[in-house]
Amino acid sequence: MKTQKILRKPLAILMAVCMLFQLVGTVSAVGAVSGTEIVIPADVEAQKAQQIINAINGELTISRYEDTISTLGLACIFGHSMAQTTARETNHRYYATAPRCRQVTYKVDYCTRSSCNYITYTQTTAIAVYCCS
Repeated sequence: MKTQKILRKPLAILMAVCMLFQLVGTVSAVGAVSGTEIVIPADVEAQKAQQIINAINGELTISRYEDTISTLGLACIFGHSMAQTTARETNHRYYATAPRCRQVTYKVDYCTRSSCNYITYTQTTAIAVYCCS
């Protein structure tokens, strides 16, 4: 009985620390397109995270007739305010046999100003993972 009381406090502290790490690592945006899931870290604003997801999905295009990307916002006349993050794309049931899913990690550079949606990304890793049956 006395041993249980001694172990309760450290166990409670350990659980609290684990819950804290879960909150810090939560995602700010998840985009899913036909079996593909893209996860962006929580430190990126929701609007920018959605723009990154759209860029990786190929939904943002530069065109003379469509104003879908403004690579130079009014605030970026003298240069972009660049930040860097990572994005993790999981393609579910990508392979026919186990491991069935493919996980791709991207290094993403983006302009933090709200009037600019300049985004570049580079694939860093692509691995097969077990996530689907």
